[in-house]
Amino acid sequence: MEEKVQNVVVMSPQKLLSGFSKDRIIFWLAIAAAIHVVLIGLLSLGYIRDRWIDPEGAVERKAAVLAAQEALKKATVAKVVRPPLSTGIVNQAAAATSEVAKTTGISTGTTEQILEARKNSPIVKRITEKAKPDEIPAQPNDLGISIGDTNVR
Repeated sequence: MEEKVQNVVVMSPQKLLSGFSKDRIIFWLAIAAAIHVVLIGLLSLGYIRDRWIDPEGAVERKAAVLAAQEALKKATVAKVVRPPLSTGIVNQAAAATSEVAKTTGISTGTTEQILEARKNSPIVKRITEKAKPDEIPAQPNDLGISIGDTNVR
């Protein structure tokens, strides 16, 4: 018995693989390389200008940016509204500080003097004292899953 096969196109393996030929791959690799070179070049224009074409201008531009940042910082600080200090408030604060220093024995001297004066205060004692043995929590008996429990056969 003869079977008839209709609408069958017989192609050689060379013709089937012609879409993947070396010529086309090389062409598209060249296109991709050209795109990369153009993108990297465009993104590097500022660096090239500042480094090789106009280094003096780069220094001036950097100084201008820093000056603008300083001006913005000063403008921001100037916008902060502070109530005016009267001499009465300053004198009251100084008097209160000296009164506290007299009653607590804490001088308004150097940091070392202040730390030495505060060494025996109740807060420092509470922070630095060691815990009593009955205050330390017991170690837990169950430490969780062990490595031997993970591969049960």
